[in-house]
Amino acid sequence: MDSRIIALIAIIIGIVICLAGFKIQKLVITLAWFALGFYIAGQIGGNFIEASTTLLIIQVVTGLILASLGYKLEKLALAIAVGYLTYSSIGPYITGFEGNMVIAVQIGISILVGILSMLFIKPIVIVVTSVAGATLIKTYLPTFIALQSSVLTLIFIGCVAIGIIAQLKS
Repeated sequence: MDSRIIALIAIIIGIVICLAGFKIQKLVITLAWFALGFYIAGQIGGNFIEASTTLLIIQVVTGLILASLGYKLEKLALAIAVGYLTYSSIGPYITGFEGNMVIAVQIGISILVGILSMLFIKPIVIVVTSVAGATLIKTYLPTFIALQSSVLTLIFIGCVAIGIIAQLKS
């Protein structure tokens, strides 16, 4: 498939997610969990399985399992996803603890943030989907128009703001 067609599809998906993410949250969450399962299976399975067809089947099955769990357990899935993202992003910033205490603090903060996310599901989903949609737009827009990074940043911020406002109004 031509890279311009892929870029156009990604931009359209980005616009839909940015403007209507909360309305289609179940679909977005399901797709995100499928992608996570697919990715994890590929990373782990790639170390043990050499046959590409077998690995692809395992990735799809793992993706489907996580997607169905994410769909059925939406709030728990959100808490786990937010907790994991918190854990993976705060690591370099937590210092001053010895040994395994850093990991314990990271896990504790991640669990707390994950639990708090269940209480604020609507605003979190609105912000996350607005940012995700704007990211797709910003990433694939240069396929059609040559833009400076500062202009792309302004487009990203504008898309996020429009997405949040549009979703809050609906």
